[in-house]
Amino acid sequence: MSKNQEAPEGSARRIEIVTATPADTPGAAATLAAAFATDAHVVGMLPRGDVARPLTLLWERILLETFHAGGHAYLAVSPGESRPLGVALWEAPGSKVSIPQMLPGVVAYLRIFRSRFPDAFTTELLAQRAHPRTPHWYLKAVGTLPEAQGTGVGTRLVQERLAVVDRQRAGTYLEASTTDLIPYYERFGFVSRGPVPCRGTVPATGMWRPPVG
Repeated sequence: MSKNQEAPEGSARRIEIVTATPADTPGAAATLAAAFATDAHVVGMLPRGDVARPLTLLWERILLETFHAGGHAYLAVSPGESRPLGVALWEAPGSKVSIPQMLPGVVAYLRIFRSRFPDAFTTELLAQRAHPRTPHWYLKAVGTLPEAQGTGVGTRLVQERLAVVDRQRAGTYLEASTTDLIPYYERFGFVSRGPVPCRGTVPATGMWRPPVG
């Protein structure tokens, strides 16, 4: 479920990008749940009905697994806001959350996906197999609150980390959860690798950004 949700950049607002810790998980999960609430790829794997609670539980689990594996999360915060305006979730080379590392959370995933668990599991397995084989940074998710989309929050989150990746001369991979997002990520130098195989939902598009230099 490594998908991205962000609208094209509009007028910028005063924000700060800060490094998240596991203690920030509830707020970060709430922001990602709101960002992905209308995402056809992610929502397409959930049972019919209300998606707010299962999405929040899903992102809490994904965040905790990412932290445990050595990954990183960054928050876009603004004065006066009670929760992050945006969240970016990254896996560094060598810190990928593997299927075996997800097994301790299988009970939580069963509660989230219920009858759709086989589809969600298969989709995650196929997504992991579609990753480039060369070591790379993985932009696992980036999302902003609906009211902050189009204000440049997502762009700040992506750009600030890509600057670090470029200094390391490393490649970067992500999945665009809708075809509308492909031009957005192309602005950062990502190139489409085509649809990522999935089961029971709308395919995402794998995108690769080669090392700079």
